[in-house]
Amino acid sequence: MTIPPPPSEPPTAGMPAPGPEPVAEWWRKSGPVVPPPAQPPTPGLPDTTVHTPIPIAATPAGPPSMEAAAEAFWAPAGRLFAEQATAIASQVGEQIGQLLTETEAQRTARQQVEYEEMLAGQRARMDAALGAVGETAQERSARHRTEDILTPSTPGHRDDLVGLVDLLADRLSETPEGRAARLEAQRELEKQRARVREDAARAAAGETPAQRDLRHRQQRLADQREAKVRARRQYRKAARATAGSSDRTRRFRRWCVLTAISAVGGYATGLVELITPGGPFVGLLLAGAGWALDLHLRDRGRLRVSEVCRPGPLLILIAARIPVASGLAVATGIAPLFAALPLF
Repeated sequence: MTIPPPPSEPPTAGMPAPGPEPVAEWWRKSGPVVPPPAQPPTPGLPDTTVHTPIPIAATPAGPPSMEAAAEAFWAPAGRLFAEQATAIASQVGEQIGQLLTETEAQRTARQQVEYEEMLAGQRARMDAALGAVGETAQERSARHRTEDILTPSTPGHRDDLVGLVDLLADRLSETPEGRAARLEAQRELEKQRARVREDAARAAAGETPAQRDLRHRQQRLADQREAKVRARRQYRKAARATAGSSDRTRRFRRWCVLTAISAVGGYATGLVELITPGGPFVGLLLAGAGWALDLHLRDRGRLRVSEVCRPGPLLILIAARIPVASGLAVATGIAPLFAALPLF
């Protein structure tokens, strides 16, 4: 194989000299850029060469450590806790001291005095603020009556350790009668507050004094009726609590007799014969519907069938329980027995 001789001239021979623009030849675009040779300093002129000193042992400073960052972040919280720890400890110690040294009567009296002073201060500030905008004495008296109803006369339980211990002690030592009385008092207080708020809302809507008096009279009559119903319920509940086994047997016999009378009435009116072709399912359906009506008439079941005694209520009860007894007769399959009775 014959190797050609090398060229006698470089590849750039015969091309124009390079100007200020970069060289456009492809073979020089990606080639190394050779810096021009350093010129020796001219004699008589200062040396303008810039020398950058690089320390040998110097190392670049890195980011702060995680421990230092965490310490800088939690330092304000630590100072705040250190300031509050003493106050918290003193408050807890004072509460524990009150709990151990004060009697229940002393603690109740002190809380009542503090509560009354707080209410008096609030009322004085409110009177001064409303008096500055032109509140009259009559308006102030009406507002005071409303505040007396809406604001409890005794303070509630404290929101601290002493209040929690007092609440637990009250609940543990509370009897069923005391609990019922407490709940009743709470209901009455909430009712009064709700009515005061209702009066204010209706007055703002344009209710006249005559309309308000009429509404209050209706509310009083409703309260009296509710009190009578509640008294009857309590009386029946107390009677049931003292009843023995013989009383329960007597009540069961009375229930059976009254139900049988209602069933005979259903057969006499033709209700039993009407639903007999439907079978037991129709009988149970009629018994369920009649039972719902019966419960509604007997104060949602609070008044038992055996507790009805007077003639008028007995007749109403027997007539109201005809659907129940007729449905039970058809569902149990004893409807054909009514035809054998000497009454028919």
